[in-house]
Amino acid sequence: MRIIDKTAAQVRSLTPAEEELLVGFATGSLAGPRLLQANQLLMKVRSANQWLACDCRNDALPVLNVTLNGNTGTLFLKNNPGTADHAPGCPFTKDEREAAEQDNDPAPPAAWLPPDTPLRLIGDFRSGTASAGGEGNERREQQRLLSLLLTWIETSGLNLYATHLKKDLTGQFAELRSVASRYPLLERVPASNYLETRLDMKHMMMLKSRLREAKVFGNHRRHGLLLDCVDQIKGRKLFNNRSEDGFDFQGHHLYWGGNRTTGPLLALALYSPTSAGSHYYELIHVASVPVLSRAHLFPVYRDEEREPLKALVSLVDWMASKGVKVQMRRPVIGGQVMDELVMTSDQDRVLSVSLLEQPIGPEPDAENFKRYADFKSLETFRKFVAGFFMRER
Repeated sequence: MRIIDKTAAQVRSLTPAEEELLVGFATGSLAGPRLLQANQLLMKVRSANQWLACDCRNDALPVLNVTLNGNTGTLFLKNNPGTADHAPGCPFTKDEREAAEQDNDPAPPAAWLPPDTPLRLIGDFRSGTASAGGEGNERREQQRLLSLLLTWIETSGLNLYATHLKKDLTGQFAELRSVASRYPLLERVPASNYLETRLDMKHMMMLKSRLREAKVFGNHRRHGLLLDCVDQIKGRKLFNNRSEDGFDFQGHHLYWGGNRTTGPLLALALYSPTSAGSHYYELIHVASVPVLSRAHLFPVYRDEEREPLKALVSLVDWMASKGVKVQMRRPVIGGQVMDELVMTSDQDRVLSVSLLEQPIGPEPDAENFKRYADFKSLETFRKFVAGFFMRER
């Protein structure tokens, strides 16, 4: 068992004692101080925005994330959807709780996509039709586009805010392009080679030209990606400040969290010919994640979060000016409650907050969980958070 970061790079291997502790945790055989030790170890992994990779197989690494149980407020290990299954007999094999959760959730969850593995975001043409598979394949391809956008957000660190890590918009898109270089559209075809991070006619024509001249796609359907911050997606149009008429797309809009949210939105669009042999390219499917502002691509779960979230960003900057470094992270993949914000200071204080008025799912029964709606005002909430991290400093 080892700890990895979101790029799949190894952080360190667990010691035999730590591995024994987690095996006991996964099998439910721990109690008392040993259970507390296991929770402390898992909280450190979770707070550092890291995952666990199991060594039970030689050919692939099953990946687990540390999730907050919404019913009890405690932690548990959850296998990342889309990654390899554990070897038979491995103590970290999927448990009944995960199966029950999937049965109760008809929508396929967004999955972390491992780097250096062909994405296959769209099917090849067959017999003059636009799809190489049935309806089930098409749905999986659509879902992978949203999974890809969320994976890039996690891996590039856009879901993590800290004053000393702050980047301007150019720097944020540079991180996204860097991450894209690890994700091939097809074998030996890096997504970054066919990615434009500006949505306008000029860049669509530039991408179309590169795709038409490309030899690397062979007999596969040519396709590229357009990534940009847009003002809104309405009907089957993307609107930004570069076109009053908007940009049409012919497929589906995949949105994070199950509800449509107003802009600004970080949008990832698939760009491809509409039929075999055609030189006419269109935006096909679009995946989007709401962000805090056009200048700050931190993911937002609902519109109502924006005002208190901006206040928290300002507060994190103020605490940094006083010598207290606080990081604020939003899990976008693998978390049970996506409205959760995890704030950590020097790895010794952890505060989990929700900015929504109405809870999503069961509310965690934990002392370090607070809901913005329970405070009288935004200023009262700010004072509580500041006091939580700055007392005794």
